[in-house]
Amino acid sequence: MRNSMFFSSRDSVLQDKIAARVEERNSWETWRKHSPGEVMGFLSKRGFSLPSIPTQKELDIEFPVQPLDWNYLQSAGDNHQNMLVTWMGHATCLVQMDGFCILTDPVFSYRCAPTQLAGPARYRPTPCTIQEMVDNLHLDVIMISHNHYDHLDYDSVKNLAKFSPNPLLFVVPLGLKSWLQHNISKIEDRHTIVELDWHESYTLEKSTTDEKKNQLTITGLPMQHWSSRHGYDRDATLWCGFSMRSTKTHKSALFAGDTGYFDGLKDIGERYGPFDVGMIPIGAYAPREFMKPQHNDPCDAVKMYQAIQARRGVPIHWGTFQLTKENYLEPRERLKQSMLDANLQPKDFDSWLIGETVVIESEI
Repeated sequence: MRNSMFFSSRDSVLQDKIAARVEERNSWETWRKHSPGEVMGFLSKRGFSLPSIPTQKELDIEFPVQPLDWNYLQSAGDNHQNMLVTWMGHATCLVQMDGFCILTDPVFSYRCAPTQLAGPARYRPTPCTIQEMVDNLHLDVIMISHNHYDHLDYDSVKNLAKFSPNPLLFVVPLGLKSWLQHNISKIEDRHTIVELDWHESYTLEKSTTDEKKNQLTITGLPMQHWSSRHGYDRDATLWCGFSMRSTKTHKSALFAGDTGYFDGLKDIGERYGPFDVGMIPIGAYAPREFMKPQHNDPCDAVKMYQAIQARRGVPIHWGTFQLTKENYLEPRERLKQSMLDANLQPKDFDSWLIGETVVIESEI
């Protein structure tokens, strides 16, 4: 039942926790909830004001999708000295650190919408299918930041659960465990679902090739955003980013999911950082006055990169679906300029091509 309600029965304790986080976000000075009239105005104008996308032939030249090097990705096992982050498009990233293989916000469908018949369509393909991914890599963790359709894709989650030859750990914010249980048939027969509150952690353990135990601690982090799947269920489930830290070499990463800039990012940097890499959203920001509370623009993305104390940045949430009014390549152009304006090296937080692997070298 694809478009079912989130909960078969309301868990009052769970709902109280989510309501407390909603109230907390509402207290932030940088947050603003738009009126129904503002939302309707934005939606009614959106389809008539989006800039045109080049042809696929032109895109293949200007913004090509890189083929995945499966041999190289398979080599990122227990003894790989560096962390690898491969951008799969939008907010989907493959993170490989100390033998753990993590996939974030998997969206492999053509459209990010309730149906594949209408809604925002991808203008750049994924570099592989889910079947190809699970055939070539041993995935450990599927991480979902919130329930918007460009981050939680029914078909992708269903196929990962179906085709993965090994058990998976699905890590989700409060409230989304029920969605997975209700919509993905028998998911817990083979797989595990863990839902996290902000600042709540879960530790996954696995054996390495040298027969030692390695642990990956995943922590839910506050982000300035919101949730809804049907329109009438706004903020019924939590949204969050995630930090990841390995005990073997203490490699660390932050996946933001979706967020606007807020002062709490500095606390995240001080409390959980510094991070070897931050996967930070840079797109879907225009018109700015409307989108600013919920989506970074490149300038805010650079501020976030600094606030969370990341050594490297990987830009996400752009270059895949045309969701807002900015030109499709504008985010990467503005990101470079924003880094220069902040007196930072653009190479440390640079745009990448879909399918490209970013090597996060270990600090010496």
